[in-house]
Amino acid sequence: MHRPLHPLFLASLTLTASLLWLEAAPATHARPNVLFIAVDDLNDWVGCLNGHPQAKTPNLDRLAARGTVFLNAHVQAPLCNPSRASLLTGLRPSTTGIHGLAPGIRAIPLTRDWVTLPQYFAQHGYATFACGKIFHDGSIARNRTPAEFQAWGDPGPYTNLPPRKFVTTPDPIKLMDWGIYPDRDEDQPDWHIATAAIQRLRQATPGQPFFIAAGFRLPHVPCYATKSWFDKFPENEVQLPPVLDQDRADVPPFAWYLHWK
Repeated sequence: MHRPLHPLFLASLTLTASLLWLEAAPATHARPNVLFIAVDDLNDWVGCLNGHPQAKTPNLDRLAARGTVFLNAHVQAPLCNPSRASLLTGLRPSTTGIHGLAPGIRAIPLTRDWVTLPQYFAQHGYATFACGKIFHDGSIARNRTPAEFQAWGDPGPYTNLPPRKFVTTPDPIKLMDWGIYPDRDEDQPDWHIATAAIQRLRQATPGQPFFIAAGFRLPHVPCYATKSWFDKFPENEVQLPPVLDQDRADVPPFAWYLHWK
C-alpha cells in the first residue's frame, strides 16, 4: 500500500512554498498557485540571514521580505539525494534507509509506490511541472507511470563542460571544478532552467491551479560563472571564513565514505 504525505509535513511544506508564490492568490482562493524553488547546496551566506558580510543577494532578500523566513531550519541529511527524498516523501532518511547518492526512492520497496509531493498536488487538481533538479539526478525515471510530474522542462544538466578541468586537485571527478566559464550567462544551465519555468508560468491554463517546481543547480559544483560575476568579488578583497588546520582530526574515517559504502 502507498500512503500520502503526513498532513503536518504537508502543512510545513505549504508554509515553506508560500515564500515562493509568483503572485499572491486572493484570500478567497481555496487553491493558490505554487512556485516551488529549490537551490542546490545554498547555505546561509545570503543577505537576509546576515550569513556573510560580502553577500550580494538582492533577489533573495526581496523574496524573504515578502514572506516568512525560518531561522532555525535544517536539512534531513548532509547530502543531496537523501535530503530531496525526505522533502518529497515526508519520510526521514532513517526510515527510508536512503543515506547516499543512491538508491532513488522508486528503487526500494518502502517508497516504490509512495505518493510524493508533486503527485499529491496532481491528485488534488493541480497541473504539475518540473524543470532543473528537483529529484536527485538519475534517481527518477521520467517515463515512469505514474509520473512524478505531469510535465518536465529543461533539466539544465552540465553537458557543455570546458575541454579540461580548471582545478586538477584534489578530486579527479569532472564536476568537482570551479572557474570562469562559460562566456555568456545564457549558456549556464540555470539560465535554461529559469527560462523553462518562466515559459510554463506564461502558459498556465486559466482556472487550473499549478505546482511549478524549478530546481537551480548553482552553487552546486561545478561552480562556473561568467567573468562579470567574478569581477564583483576581487580575489584580494574576498573575506574567507576561518578554517582550523586540524578541523577534520576528530572525524572518524568512516564518515568520509559512509555515503559511498
